[in-house]
Amino acid sequence: MLNKPQWKIIKTRLSEVSEVLRRINPITRQRVLNACRFVRKSWKSIAIILPLFLLLYYIVGSWATNNIDKTLVTNMEKSSAGLTAVDSAAALIKREVDDNMWTPSLPFIFPGYVLDNMPQYQLGIMQSLRTVVRGLSRCYDSENLNKAAELLDYPGNVWLLSKTENLSLAPSSGAQYRRARKALLRFNEKPLLPKTSQDEILTGVLRDIANNMDAVMADIERHVREHSSDWVDNSADNVFYYNQGRLYGYYVVLKALAEDFEPLILAADQYEHWTALVKSLESGVQLDPFVVRNGMPDSGSAPNHLLALGYYAAKADLQLNKIILNLQEKDNAH
Repeated sequence: MLNKPQWKIIKTRLSEVSEVLRRINPITRQRVLNACRFVRKSWKSIAIILPLFLLLYYIVGSWATNNIDKTLVTNMEKSSAGLTAVDSAAALIKREVDDNMWTPSLPFIFPGYVLDNMPQYQLGIMQSLRTVVRGLSRCYDSENLNKAAELLDYPGNVWLLSKTENLSLAPSSGAQYRRARKALLRFNEKPLLPKTSQDEILTGVLRDIANNMDAVMADIERHVREHSSDWVDNSADNVFYYNQGRLYGYYVVLKALAEDFEPLILAADQYEHWTALVKSLESGVQLDPFVVRNGMPDSGSAPNHLLALGYYAAKADLQLNKIILNLQEKDNAH
């Protein structure tokens, strides 16, 4: 119930609006008054039609926007001089930000605002690219790579107003990621000589990915431990799709790294392990449950899709560590 001071404020604001209407152009004032009369006479119809319109707007719009892209063969323009892994990262940024629409930062005026799984999947992809680009930036004395790594660290949920800075104006996430993509492409136009050997570059990036894969498994294990006994777990799909996005990003980049470092991988006799690594990630990416369930691990009736994803992440992590160990042993032998 409004108190007297609040009523007084409302009356003051209405008086101000009335004064504004009195001063504006007579034709405009008449249009505003006609609109007010229409709303007053038709409020019952509006009360029925508007909610139905909004319902259809969000249902149909979100269905049209939703696109959890798990394409296993990516078509991209390759740089003749640079790294295929950098081209792959740039292609993924373009696909998710421009081609598919970047949904984690959409405000409520867009139907994609109500989406849940696609935003998490896209954030996971960007997290994987952030890890790889940061690892590469340590190996090259490149302003473009450093800039790309910095821009990919930008929060993914900013549209025009920052949710973490009291809704102050801020560059959108999509704009920052586009700038990161341009920096990656500039690096690949004229790649610099690395500061370290090829063995150290590959080992360093793989070690970064392995560390992040440990974080994937820890995230899944923690959620299963804390919430698998819940009657309804509404956040299981968020954990599933975020981490599946991370696996997908690594799947794409590792396939590209195999092209960049093929002689080194073959010389170290790691082709079989690399194939098993990519296959494990591919199997995790292809998991596509209609509803993500987080059942008890020993349940005979309720599946646990998080544990299934964690299983493939663990397999990939095992292969990663085998490859890293063997590369280090070969490097020490020389």
